[in-house]
Amino acid sequence: MFLATVPKDKNAALFLCLEIVLGIVIVCLPKIISVKFDLYLPPMIYGFFLLFIFGAIYLGTIYHFYRIPYWDKGLHLISGALLASFALALFGALVPKEQQELPPGFISLYATAFAMMCGVLWEFYEFTCDSFGMNLQRYMANGHMLVGRAALMDTMGDLIADFIGAVVFAAVAFVQIKKNDSWMQKFFFHKN
Repeated sequence: MFLATVPKDKNAALFLCLEIVLGIVIVCLPKIISVKFDLYLPPMIYGFFLLFIFGAIYLGTIYHFYRIPYWDKGLHLISGALLASFALALFGALVPKEQQELPPGFISLYATAFAMMCGVLWEFYEFTCDSFGMNLQRYMANGHMLVGRAALMDTMGDLIADFIGAVVFAAVAFVQIKKNDSWMQKFFFHKN
C-alpha cells in the first residue's frame, strides 16, 4: 500500500516519509500533552484536528487525494474552522476569567482574525518551501512555471477557503454565545 505511493525522485520520497512521520507525531501530540499535563482536550477541537490531519496526510499525501480538484480547498475550509475554534481555546487560556465577558461579535471577529493570521503564516511557509523548489503553492503546471494571475490562484484560493471556514465557525459561535454565554467554555483547555 505505502510502497505504491513512493515518488521516484529520491528527495520527494524522503520528504514524503518525513511528512508521514511528522503526521503520526502530530496526531499523537495532543493526547500526549493532555495526559502529561492532565489537561482536558476539547473534543470539537480534537475532532477538527483529526479530520484535518487524516485528510491532509493520510488521504492527501499518501493516497494522492490532492489530485482531486478542490481537495486542498476543502482542507483549508476545515483548517479555518479548526483554527477559529482553537482561537476560543487560546482566549480561555490567556484572558482572565473576570475579563471574558466580551460581546459575541468581538469574540467571533477575533476567532476569524486569528484563523486568517494562521492561514497567512501557512502561505508564508509554502512560499518559503517553494524557494527550495518544493512547489507547495502549485506555481508549476507540468513542469512549467505559471506567471501573473495564474501563479496567485492557489494561494488566494487557500486564503479564501480559510476565511470561509473561519467565518462559518465564527457565525455558529456568535449565535451559540448569544444564546448561552458559557457555550464557548467547551473549547477551553483546563485541568482534569
